Amino acid sequence: MSSGGLDKKRGYDATRRRERAEVERGATRSRVIAAATKLFVANGYTGTTMAAIAREAGVALQSVYSAGRSKADLLHAAVERAVGGDEEEVMVHERPAFTRIAEVADPVEQIRRFVAVVIDIHQRSAGIQRAQIEAGAVDPLVHEWLTDAHHRRLATMVIGMEMLPADRLRHSVEECVDVMWALASPEVFDLLLRVRGWDWPKIHQWLEQAAIDLLLTD
Repeated sequence: MSSGGLDKKRGYDATRRRERAEVERGATRSRVIAAATKLFVANGYTGTTMAAIAREAGVALQSVYSAGRSKADLLHAAVERAVGGDEEEVMVHERPAFTRIAEVADPVEQIRRFVAVVIDIHQRSAGIQRAQIEAGAVDPLVHEWLTDAHHRRLATMVIGMEMLPADRLRHSVEECVDVMWALASPEVFDLLLRVRGWDWPKIHQWLEQAAIDLLLTD
């Protein structure tokens, strides 16, 4: 084999090694975030340590710090993955389930689709969002990210409410946004789940009917 052929093989092998290493890093990060999510939900933010996350994930402590520079970083990553349902950096309003709201003209059906998106997100992320809210009281960085999450959720509500026909809204778009933002807040879901003992089908039915009644005219 010529030296040129050897150089090509070495280059190919190096590329394959880098690709395998990247896949392994991604898999390790995924295990770390899954472990962090489990522990944050079960033990709370202050009751979870980086060492405990490493043990739960079955990785070295350094791998945990590679996945997130701090416990706050890992909590943020856990919330983002739970809300999105994956590790893609795609905003909620850009995802297919949300964009399909605009495919129908009936505002009642639009609200039903919107509520379905909201329930899907919160059913998947309620536990870790509760951990984030609790952590925000003791960690300034988490508090900052929590405030940002509230603003992003508000922006999503604006996009959703602007899809509805203006002549069917009971209030101004701004007021409808605030109503839906409050109804669909993680704090409300937490109260209904933990304090009142509602299940998700009941919450879904309640939110759907409440949104239709409060946002739309007859």
